Amino acid sequence: MIIARGTFFRLKLSAVYTAIIAVVFFIGRIVLYLSSYKFFEKLSPEEVFFSFIEGFRFDLIVTAVFYGLFILLINIPTDSKRLIKICCAFMNVFLLTFSFLLAADIIYFKLFLKHFTTEPLLIGDHFTYFLSLAFGDYIYVTFIIVVVSFLLFYFSFKAIDKYYCPPNKKVFFNIATFIILVVLIILSFRGRIDKTPLDIVEAYSMGGHIGGELILNGVFTSFESLRERRFPNKINIDYGDALKVVRSNLIDNDEEIFYDEKFPLMRKRIKFNVNAKGYNIVIILLESWQKDYIDSLSGSKYGVTPNFDALIKDALVFDRFYANGQRSLMGMMSIFYSMPFIKGIPYMAHGLENFEQIRLPIMLAKNGYDNVFVAGDKREADKAYYVANFLGFKNAYFKEDIPVKNDYVQISKGYDLETFEFFLDKVNLLKRPFFAFIFTTTTHIPYAKTILKSLEKYPEDGTEKMGYLNRLYYADYSLGQFFQKARKQPWFNKTIFILLADHQAYTVGRDSSELEKTPADRGFKIPMIIYAPSLFKHALIKEIGSQNDIIPTIIDALNISDPYSSMGKSLFSKTKNRFVFLSYEGEEIFLINNEGTAEQDWKDPSNSDIDMSKSNAILLFSIEKVLYQLVVSDSWYDQKNI
Repeated sequence: MIIARGTFFRLKLSAVYTAIIAVVFFIGRIVLYLSSYKFFEKLSPEEVFFSFIEGFRFDLIVTAVFYGLFILLINIPTDSKRLIKICCAFMNVFLLTFSFLLAADIIYFKLFLKHFTTEPLLIGDHFTYFLSLAFGDYIYVTFIIVVVSFLLFYFSFKAIDKYYCPPNKKVFFNIATFIILVVLIILSFRGRIDKTPLDIVEAYSMGGHIGGELILNGVFTSFESLRERRFPNKINIDYGDALKVVRSNLIDNDEEIFYDEKFPLMRKRIKFNVNAKGYNIVIILLESWQKDYIDSLSGSKYGVTPNFDALIKDALVFDRFYANGQRSLMGMMSIFYSMPFIKGIPYMAHGLENFEQIRLPIMLAKNGYDNVFVAGDKREADKAYYVANFLGFKNAYFKEDIPVKNDYVQISKGYDLETFEFFLDKVNLLKRPFFAFIFTTTTHIPYAKTILKSLEKYPEDGTEKMGYLNRLYYADYSLGQFFQKARKQPWFNKTIFILLADHQAYTVGRDSSELEKTPADRGFKIPMIIYAPSLFKHALIKEIGSQNDIIPTIIDALNISDPYSSMGKSLFSKTKNRFVFLSYEGEEIFLINNEGTAEQDWKDPSNSDIDMSKSNAILLFSIEKVLYQLVVSDSWYDQKNI
């Protein structure tokens, strides 16, 4: 049957609007690239091309979110020209808004080298100022956008009057069209067919943090930041007072100074406690290593960590060291961003990257350090591949890249023995000095069975504890093999090794720990050593510390004077005013200092242990207040320093 003239009018109109917004985003990306060329000039032509292609997926998400409903309404088989005009009017208004946002974002990016986050919320508070910019220095931009928008309104309504026709009466055609449109809109909103919807951090899949900024657009980053914006807990403390409390606890001697009042916690070191300038740094993040089963730390006799116990004899051992959270992402967030998770801000790899962070690999690269990232898990696990690119690692390797040589009982995670062998090979290719990071995985839950019978310490009985002990024995053997080979390398004696767990072990640790007595210790205390026999003699350190202290410690050891932001302090500092902030998903938080432990349970306040006459309670709430305010206002760290 011949379809009557005008049958595809609605579909054509939908396609034209989709094409127009795609062109607007494309032009915006070109202008962004040209106006901030000095920022993007390190990208290769291939990376620039990829960024434009990949950026289209993020543009489609915005299109689907704001145009999807109106495209569906246009294609409803209802004979109403007015409905179509109303839908087009809304899409015109959105296009006008997007155009202004893109233009403002391009100007903002040129000044601050970052896209919008929650800045659009400030328009109401600073309307007069933004108006003066729109009709002052950038009046030509305003003029072009307004003229184009006027023409769009004019010609869209004229086209509707000219080409409008009643809808097709074929039921099958209408149903099929509607289903196809719904599927296309959902796919556009997700950004892909499989897995979870695209997230901001996934823009950093090529070209590192520079390529990622070209892939993103200010409309998407604003939308994501506002969508992910969680309201903080209601803390009855003045921000100014809270800031004074936090600053006084971060600096209480003459070793550091605050650097920029616009970024009130950003500071720089002016005195150093260790002279390890030019030393290599290796961080070994140990999946779910539990102090209870490390004989030299717990006084137990399990015998499953002989290699780690041997390292301890020549290491700085931190007896009161804490994970800042209870998930791997929280551990990496503290190690690489030097901040704990609190309610009100996004997780690492789930939107936090849209706010400026200190990035340890980039800071070290600025000081001449080569780098590599190796993790035993899959590339997509916790979006680690994208995180590694965002952080500034030149190369990142995962389970898919690591050859398996032994006959294992198969598990979803990787195998530490091959992972360490692969890691050593990659480290040996680095220029010196270098920063190398490895994240082990074999000791990840579930622990039910031994993965390599030749390294089975105890007969399996099917319990989690026995499985964990055998996994830990295997993991320790892998660690020992790495150090045995690493000692023969020319770089070994000029390397600082930092070994720590990401969090406590599930089911056989954490709340079931028999070694620790308090809720905070049972939930967060982890093993941590610094091994560098050429620098440090063995010592057992009783001062408290946490993963937030890693960046300040590295900066202190390497004598780096670059400004940084952190909710931690150097473990080498002579300060006596130490504290750790611990967070269980932001709902249950702890503050430990010399005065003791303060605990706040936001879900069930009756479980809290708070005395507002004590410094630990005041500091606990001050950190939550200040950290939330600085992150959402993008005043945590100034990216111009990296």
